[in-house]
Amino acid sequence: MADKKKQILFVESGKVETFILKGIKIEQLLPREACERFSAYMVRMKPNQIKKNSYHKEGEELYYILSGTGTAVLGGKNYKLREGCFFRVPPGTVHQFTAGNEPLCMLNFHSPPVFADKDTYFVK
Repeated sequence: MADKKKQILFVESGKVETFILKGIKIEQLLPREACERFSAYMVRMKPNQIKKNSYHKEGEELYYILSGTGTAVLGGKNYKLREGCFFRVPPGTVHQFTAGNEPLCMLNFHSPPVFADKDTYFVK
């Protein structure tokens, strides 16, 4: 069987694995077995929902806000989120998100790949 990490991958809308992590809906855009250098997710938050403080020891994250508004706390500093915002979260940076009065949808990439059971740590 061919190595999925070396193949073209085209994913249609609605055809991805979806899971809930600490109450947040996550769509895994790349199957785990296809993730060699990065992982990709769609993060969907309900109005006024909070994604609790977390960090990654190895993973660097890139976020792009597709729709909605909210607030990000990145390394202790507050940032306003709105459609079109892009930001980087370096490894080891504690981050938290709060959606505004409408749903918040973010495209999220990690390098190296990060999964719910690999390099994801929640601050108590």
